[in-house]
Amino acid sequence: MKLKTIPGGRVRSCTRHSRYLSVKMPFYLLSLALALFLSGCGGAKPEEKKDPVLNAVAVETGVATTQSIEQLVQAQGTLAPGQGATVKISPVAIGRIASVRVKEGDHVSAGQIVAILDSRTGQAMSKSASAALNASQAQARQSATSAKALDTDSGNAIYLAELALKTAKSESAMAEGQAKTSLLAAETDLKKMQAGARPQEIVLAEQATIQAKATLDRVETEEERVRFLYDKGIDAKRVLDDAITAVKVAKSGLESARQQESLVKSGARAEDVRASEIKVQQAKELLTQAQSNGSTKIGQAQAALKGARDGRLNVEAKRQEAQAASALVRQKEADLSTSQIANSYAEIRSPVSGVVTKRNQNPGDIADPAVGIIEISNLASLNLTASLPADEGANLKAGMEAKISCQEFPGKEFSGRVVSVGQVDPLTNLLSIRVGVSSAPQLRSGLFATAEIVIRRIGDATVVPKKAIITKEGKTSLFVAGSDGIAKLREVEVGVEKDDKVQIVKGVSAGEKVITLGQFELAEGAKIKEAGAEEKADKGADKPEDKKEDKKGEPAKEADKGGAKPEGGK
Repeated sequence: MKLKTIPGGRVRSCTRHSRYLSVKMPFYLLSLALALFLSGCGGAKPEEKKDPVLNAVAVETGVATTQSIEQLVQAQGTLAPGQGATVKISPVAIGRIASVRVKEGDHVSAGQIVAILDSRTGQAMSKSASAALNASQAQARQSATSAKALDTDSGNAIYLAELALKTAKSESAMAEGQAKTSLLAAETDLKKMQAGARPQEIVLAEQATIQAKATLDRVETEEERVRFLYDKGIDAKRVLDDAITAVKVAKSGLESARQQESLVKSGARAEDVRASEIKVQQAKELLTQAQSNGSTKIGQAQAALKGARDGRLNVEAKRQEAQAASALVRQKEADLSTSQIANSYAEIRSPVSGVVTKRNQNPGDIADPAVGIIEISNLASLNLTASLPADEGANLKAGMEAKISCQEFPGKEFSGRVVSVGQVDPLTNLLSIRVGVSSAPQLRSGLFATAEIVIRRIGDATVVPKKAIITKEGKTSLFVAGSDGIAKLREVEVGVEKDDKVQIVKGVSAGEKVITLGQFELAEGAKIKEAGAEEKADKGADKPEDKKEDKKGEPAKEADKGGAKPEGGK
């Protein structure tokens, strides 16, 4: 605004006080003519009085207030779908497209089928894999059953072989014992016969007969048991032969006992002595035979047990075969699962909810994973991508609040937050940022928008109009309007700036008046006055003139009186 000096030394705004000059100019001219007249008449020149009001500089002021202020950084850019909000729908493998169920602009939901591939080949492979799985399962069951049966048979064979070995050892010991007993009896009889019988010998001969008879009964019973087991297929033929031999031996022993008893009672004869000698010889032979037979039976039983134990190797081989069959089943199950999963890929579903923004392929095309059939964007998640100078974005951090505006929606603000802050491009010295927009369904991708990012918020800042700040001698300053009408220059420290306000960190207190207009013509200690107060005085001077003109019809006279009043009053 231009300022000029008018009579009286007052500095007035040409635009604001043009009306004041037009009203007061006749009064000044009249006063000037009267002063010239008195000077020409040689009268004494009255001493000129300086009016402090007329010498004061007209200024406008504002009040320093305490209020909340935000430090903002402005970034401009284009709205685009947020990171991860746009997906390219592609098949897992190459295949012919059977149908595409959506078109550009359609809204889709997460999980919705958007395209279908030709799956006839995959279905045939699934059927083949299913048949192979059934065959392998049957083979595995058969192998498991065979292994279990062989394991059972092998266990039974080992048990029976161990039992046969114990029986052979027992029978061998018993036969050898019996043979030794027979030999001892024969030798005793021979000695008795040679020595002559005594009553006690007769008794012993009788007891020997009884014992031989008991032995015969026992071995006959054992023969019946062995024969029964042999008929059932449990005992071997050699066991039965051994039992029959034992019966024969027992019968022979009984017969010998009887003969011995007869000889004892009848007395020994040469023939009897000879017979006793023969019996001794026979008993020795029977002992040798019993020992030989026992060793043979034990050897046979041991060989049978070894064969049964060796049979466990076949069981282990069969078990491994069953395990291999089970592994084959698992492989076929995996093949079937893979085939079924591949078939499920024939139905291509959208992983997100959004709008179809591009359709690249149509039914009959060969779907290429690198190209994608369609593209879907979640427009509910928009980001403002922008670049700003590195020094302006030095304090930006993810999570900071932002206010977003768009020319298409004048006067409306949308809330958001900084999503990411990129690196500074060394070539352009620009910093790329991404601001997420919250709940703005009316916005769309591609619109130009502006974001005001809140760097910090001060709740009780001392704030003055920004136009009050000037630079004096390289220092940031302002003029404070004192209550005594004197302008006082203050050096200040400014902080956050927003719109037409600026924070004063140091130098001014809340409630003080600061000069916002006219301060560039001021110096420390200059007299000032409110420009608005003078206009009010002018309006107050005009109102009485209008009233008197209406009542008496003497405008000139009343104008003179009304015009002199405000000057003298001040």
